[in-house]
Amino acid sequence: MPRWFLIVNGVALLVMGAGLLVLRLRERPLYKHVLGLAWASLCCAAGVVLLLMAQGYLNQPGATQPERPRNLPPEFPQGQ
Repeated sequence: MPRWFLIVNGVALLVMGAGLLVLRLRERPLYKHVLGLAWASLCCAAGVVLLLMAQGYLNQPGATQPERPRNLPPEFPQGQ
C-alpha cells in the first residue's frame, strides 16, 4: 500500500475521532455516551496505527519482508 494512502487515511481517522470525542462528550443517555466514546477512541487508535505503518514503525499486514543479508564480506568487482 502506498505511504501517502496510509498518511491520508490516518490523518482522516484522527480528525474524525477527535471530532467525535468532542461531540460524544455532550451526549445525555449513558449508552450513547459510552458507545460514542468507545467508537471515537477506536477511530483515534486506528489512525495512530495507520500513521505508524506509514512511518515504518509497524509492518503492514500481508507485506513481505525482504530478507536481511547476513554479515558477508563485500563483493568486489573482479577482472577489471
